[in-house]
Amino acid sequence: MYLNILNKKISFSIIFCFISSIFFGQSIVNTEKLFNKNKDGLQVSSEFNGTSISGNASVFILGYSLNFSYKKNKSLLRLFSGGQYISQNKTEVSNSAFSQLRYDYQINNKSRYFMFTQLQSNAILLFNKRLIGGLGYRRNLINIEKDSSSKINFDLSLGVMQEEEVLNRSRLPQNEKYYTNYTRSIFSMVGSWKYKKKLTVINTTYFQQYLFSLADYRLLNETNMLYKLNKNLSLSLDIEYRFDSDPPSLLTNKDLNSNLGLVIVF
Repeated sequence: MYLNILNKKISFSIIFCFISSIFFGQSIVNTEKLFNKNKDGLQVSSEFNGTSISGNASVFILGYSLNFSYKKNKSLLRLFSGGQYISQNKTEVSNSAFSQLRYDYQINNKSRYFMFTQLQSNAILLFNKRLIGGLGYRRNLINIEKDSSSKINFDLSLGVMQEEEVLNRSRLPQNEKYYTNYTRSIFSMVGSWKYKKKLTVINTTYFQQYLFSLADYRLLNETNMLYKLNKNLSLSLDIEYRFDSDPPSLLTNKDLNSNLGLVIVF
């Protein structure tokens, strides 16, 4: 849901999600889909989704996020937070959470600088703590609008970040490293297409390379689609693919997640 406090408009959304494949990776958090409009003033978005299954199997899934965006002149400050909890037969399967603070400074209509810091935990990925901080440069390469019915955007970002990870040592083999502090490069591509105010598609690709080992890198590709059925009802589809070239020995290096849901806005 989006709440524009300056205009005193209140809206909220209830999202019913049907998870077609459970994902096992959140090493990279995608924040591009949370705010795709750069409006002046304060905006707030929140998302909640849940699934409960009982009978032959007892499964409970809860996802949540709360996000703030404030823009004034050339400065844009954003705070993102969220997480997911999964239990099966009343036993915790996954418990993950993240929070990211991000600052953008607009140089001109095409370019901006960005800085961010993020704190994250993820039981499935064995993260007790993942703390990162980085900065970079973002450039808009394509901005096409045709007859106000179709709009295409494409942005490219380059930067660097410092990443500190502390893994759950009790679940790792005795001699496996559980602490790292790496410098990684940041490369991302963000493309969006809006059609007749009915369909919005955002595709985001992140690539993070450890600067001192070409064999150690992480990749995320996520496609988000939102189709407005009417004034109050939209259909949403998210498809995510993640790859970690050097995961802990207990984990696989590929993750896939797809979510289909209905969004009701009042």
